[in-house]
Amino acid sequence: MCVREAAVPFEVLWGDADPSGLIYYPNVFHYVAQAESALYRQLGYTVRAMIAEGFANPRVHVEADFRKSLWVHDTGTCRVWVGRIGTSSVRLDFTLTKDGDSEPAVTGHLVTVFVDPVAMRPIPVPEVLRQAFDAKERAGAGGLTEIEESTESDAGLT
Repeated sequence: MCVREAAVPFEVLWGDADPSGLIYYPNVFHYVAQAESALYRQLGYTVRAMIAEGFANPRVHVEADFRKSLWVHDTGTCRVWVGRIGTSSVRLDFTLTKDGDSEPAVTGHLVTVFVDPVAMRPIPVPEVLRQAFDAKERAGAGGLTEIEESTESDAGLT
């Protein structure tokens, strides 16, 4: 099974906004986490299942660009997709697009590093996930990008 993306609906609620009524920026990552979780659940993985199989995937880098305003009661879709597979890391790109808009309000990406959950040391991306994300990606992934190398190092994971 090849799974490369997932999408979930979102609604900016009162508790997700700052006093002006705009989305409070860290709440974007709440929606991204929901979409990421949906991606892994399509493959049969929850956090508990990953840990039971001997791996976890903490975030070592997150980045977002806010291109349009999201206000209280705005609804839309948060989409995540596999941007790149490294040796021990996966980059997920994401967008949040308001219903009725053709351009995203928020774009960004996050990098996770697969680790042994006890030692918290990097391990290769589990083969079952690598194959599920797309066998074509495996042939082109010669190693980590500069960002992934620096974030793994900065996080103490190399």
